[in-house]
Amino acid sequence: MTTSNTLYAETLQDGFDDTVAREQRVEPRDWMPDGYRKSLIRQIAQHAHSEIIGMQPEGNWLTRAPSLRRKAILMAKVQDEAGHGLYLYSAAETLGADRADLTVKLIEGKQ
Repeated sequence: MTTSNTLYAETLQDGFDDTVAREQRVEPRDWMPDGYRKSLIRQIAQHAHSEIIGMQPEGNWLTRAPSLRRKAILMAKVQDEAGHGLYLYSAAETLGADRADLTVKLIEGKQ
C-alpha cells in the first residue's frame, strides 16, 4: 500500500472511529471497516432467518385452526413474521449483501 493510500485508509478509519465514539449513526453507505460491515450483515441475516423460521410453526397450524377467526389470527402472525424477515433482508442488502446468497446460506445451514 502506498503512503497516500495508507493515509487515506487511516483518515477513513479515524472518521469512522470518531462517529462511533460520538454515538452517532453509521449509515449503510458510509465507509466502515470490512469486518464491521460483515458482522452487521451476519447479525441482520441471522435475525431475518429467525423471523422466517419463526413463521413456520404457525404456518403448520393454519389448516388445523378450529375457526375462521383463529385462522385469521394465525395468518396475521405468519404475515408479520414474514414481513419482519423481508425488512431485515432489505436492510442487509443496503449493506451490500445479496438476498439470494443469504437465502442459500439459510437453506444450507451456513449462517
